[in-house]
Amino acid sequence: MIKAILQRPISVLMLFLACVILGIITYNTLPVSLLPDIAIPEITVQVSGENTSARELENTVVKPIRRQLMQVGKLRDIQSETRDGSAIIRLKFDYGTDTDLAFIEVNEKIDAAMNNLPRDSRRPRVIKASATDLPVFYLNLTLKNDLPYAGTDEQQFLDLSEFADNVVKRRIEQLPEVAMADMTGLMYKHLQIVPDPALLESASITLSDIENVLSANNIEPGSMIVRDGYYEYNIKFSSLLRTPEDVRNIYIEKEGRLFQLKDLAKIDVVRQPESGMSLINGKRAVTLGVIKQADETMKNLRKSLDETLDNLQRSYSDVEFTVNRNQTELLDYTISNLQENLILGFILVFIVALLFLGDGKSPLIIGISMTTALITTFIFFFLFGQSMNIITLSGLILALGNMIDSSIVVTDIITQYRKQGYALDDACEKGTKEVIMPIFSSTLTTISVFVPLVFMSGIAGALFTAEAFAVTIGMLVSYLTGIILLPVLYKIAYGKKFSNKNIEGFFASAQKKIDGVIFPAYDKGIRYVFNHKVFFIALLAIAIPLCALLFRVMPKTSMPDISYVESIITLEWNENIHVDENARRISELLQTTEGQAVENAAYVGQRQYLLDKDNDLTATEAQLYLKTNKPSGIASLETHISDWVRRHYPDAVVTFSPPENIFEKIFDTGEAEMIVQLYPRNREDTPEPAAIRQMEATLATTTGEQAENVPFEQQFVITTDREKLLLYGVSQQEVSQTLKTAFRDNQVAVLRSFQQYLPISIAGKQQSIQDVLQQTLVYGYPADGSQAVRVPLTALVSLTPGEDIKTIIAGKNGEYIPLYYYHTSQPEKLMEKARETVRQEGSWDVAFSGNFFSNRQMLKELVIILLISILLMYFILASQFENFLQPLIVLAEIPIDIAFALVVLWLTGHTLNLMSAIGIVVTIGVILTDSILKIDLINELRKEGMPLMEAIHTGGVRRLRAIIMTALTSLFSMIPILFTFDIGSELQKPLAIAMISAMTIGTVVSIFLIPLLYWAIYRKKIEN
Repeated sequence: MIKAILQRPISVLMLFLACVILGIITYNTLPVSLLPDIAIPEITVQVSGENTSARELENTVVKPIRRQLMQVGKLRDIQSETRDGSAIIRLKFDYGTDTDLAFIEVNEKIDAAMNNLPRDSRRPRVIKASATDLPVFYLNLTLKNDLPYAGTDEQQFLDLSEFADNVVKRRIEQLPEVAMADMTGLMYKHLQIVPDPALLESASITLSDIENVLSANNIEPGSMIVRDGYYEYNIKFSSLLRTPEDVRNIYIEKEGRLFQLKDLAKIDVVRQPESGMSLINGKRAVTLGVIKQADETMKNLRKSLDETLDNLQRSYSDVEFTVNRNQTELLDYTISNLQENLILGFILVFIVALLFLGDGKSPLIIGISMTTALITTFIFFFLFGQSMNIITLSGLILALGNMIDSSIVVTDIITQYRKQGYALDDACEKGTKEVIMPIFSSTLTTISVFVPLVFMSGIAGALFTAEAFAVTIGMLVSYLTGIILLPVLYKIAYGKKFSNKNIEGFFASAQKKIDGVIFPAYDKGIRYVFNHKVFFIALLAIAIPLCALLFRVMPKTSMPDISYVESIITLEWNENIHVDENARRISELLQTTEGQAVENAAYVGQRQYLLDKDNDLTATEAQLYLKTNKPSGIASLETHISDWVRRHYPDAVVTFSPPENIFEKIFDTGEAEMIVQLYPRNREDTPEPAAIRQMEATLATTTGEQAENVPFEQQFVITTDREKLLLYGVSQQEVSQTLKTAFRDNQVAVLRSFQQYLPISIAGKQQSIQDVLQQTLVYGYPADGSQAVRVPLTALVSLTPGEDIKTIIAGKNGEYIPLYYYHTSQPEKLMEKARETVRQEGSWDVAFSGNFFSNRQMLKELVIILLISILLMYFILASQFENFLQPLIVLAEIPIDIAFALVVLWLTGHTLNLMSAIGIVVTIGVILTDSILKIDLINELRKEGMPLMEAIHTGGVRRLRAIIMTALTSLFSMIPILFTFDIGSELQKPLAIAMISAMTIGTVVSIFLIPLLYWAIYRKKIEN
């Protein structure tokens, strides 16, 4: 076959040129994304219960729904979080579950549960988790006249909110690249009626009278058809309230007297009571989260949005438009850095080939072959629907060093045959045939390392399927170009006279100097190793228990620690404060970060987003976004915030998490290391706050670890005295309406204006709870028929203070109290002490969850994958060598490679995580190539009758340059990753360190120790 290929060089060149052209075309059409398109196997159920306490909502709605949902197939875990007025139920499924079918089943279970819910309950909303729901960036609208950390003009901000809702949101959502613009921070208007109690009393008018007259004057009876001769007319009847003046002019008739509503109450359009707001750099803002269409590229989205924002800024000069948390910048920075790493690695590899091969032609041939392989790879990306993302690009960088190995080996062996006097065609044919099977075996061994990664459980398996695809395709394409295209290029290059003697003389001189270093060093090294045989064989044997020990003591995490210049801080003040006080505290805190943070934003209280309800806040919570110039600034900033909060508000709970991006959404790296779940032994009991606090303190004392505080909320329970209600003839509805009005929460109608709908509410004066009960009077009509009386609320109701946990959390086993330990150093010891403490206390049961368990499961899988990979490599090598013993010689270097890589990772401050473990596993497949080629050559030399020691020495010399070159090219392809700090490089850095360290020691072992082991085994056979 090789001879036929060499006889038709033009056909081969045209074939590969066509592949290059197609590769360039497909590269420009490939979608670009941060991560591969991964289906997240999660479904969220949102439950709403307006004006319902957390405990009532949990018992009447959430618990029945949760019990139904536990019957859904392939459900891995379920958890509910219930707060006042709302609840979230999160369902996590086994990876690979068809979420469309699960979505249907979840809806069916909710329909079945609706029969057991209160009659007025709204149907819960079911949402499938999607990486595309994450906003690409946030657009903030502020008033230019506003000053940071100062108040805003209420009327102007109401206008800004209306402008954002009616103009900006619509403009952005009209773009074909935009799926939705989700909004929060809006200030809304409503028509407020504040009755004058004295006037109402003198006119004997009650709140029910006002509500009834509003309802009677705000109806739309419909229309009728009237015939008039040859014609028909549609006549409509309408008494809808359209303007505030319509409401003011409403007439009320009472005891024969007419009143207008404006005579009895103050009626104005004012802002609605707020439960949350948005801040950007200290200014009140309206924030829009822009969500991309799933099939659109970020490049097109950014271009369209830039044009739209430019037009808006020119048209509305009094509004300031700012963008933060821009995922397009993160994508561009990450992808461009990885592309630069790929190009830089390519250049470094080319320079190595240039210096080691001694002339300008051979590196040029290798460069053309490698470039062809790289570009052709993009055709398969297109055919198999792969995108350009940090995983596939990292896979190409990983494969880059390996892609050139086959070209280097083929070029080196052809050159050796030419130096032995073979004709050009014969040297190309003989050299290619000699290495075609060893290279194929080494390619398969490398690929065999990646194949088991596909079978990892969870999202990690899906994620690294993309990396395995990139490496596998890159390796196979480079193998084909190495054995088909490269011999043809070699024949063309060395069959024509187009050399530059000066250039070739320089590289030949450089090669001689390099040879003058590496070959004497090899001779000294191999003599030293053979003179100390027992020591080095013992070193190989000791590496096995050393590897096991290091694996046990190494710190382990699921994913690498990624440096960010952004941080998300969540604050729970753990006090019953209103949103204005919350905003004041946040502004005070943000002002202290002015010198450290270059950008800040905050959500204070509840958010109005439609899609982000699973991370909603309450009025006593806030979420901050802070950005610094350097990653080192985040740690000091978080320490400053933690100290400030502890100093000023010691009861507050503050937590830190990475910024929101698709990587964090998929991997949930912000999960606590250990979560202690406390269940009441009697599951029907509701744990008292005092008992929870006592258990927290006991665990902190016995374990020596401090968990995040459990947030509580103070409550007041108003109970009506039914006997007095009957005695005074006061209805329960009258008391309820009076209380709602007094507490400014009595919405009674809607003003249907032509532009928008405004709620109409009846509100009392702003008063304390005690003042409301003492000063508010209601009409009573005693049963004995005596004259109507005015009764104070304090005579009809009682007020009882209470306390309960703020968020009720429950799982498959019912309600539990979670204690979060984010930075525990000894999770096993923590579990042991917590279990013993709970057993002694007697009134609780305990269970555990958290990142620790997922990390342990992942590492178990990686150990299994390593064993499977070694087994696959053994089978491949056994078929290559036609021998059952020689594969063991090759595989003997694995323990020492792993041990050295673990030591280097530990010294550089990295953990044993998914990426570093994959780096170790991958390097094993790469480094074995050197040993395979050397042992294959030694076998061939021995078949030709060469003595054992001479064959070992000759094989070592002939393969030395190729082994060092392939090692250096693999190392140089990974080195650029160490010096860039985007999310892609940070993700791959532990992998690069593991590969570089394992490759370094593996090259030394292949050159010196594998020949020693070969000699030790076959010496005995010869002696026998």
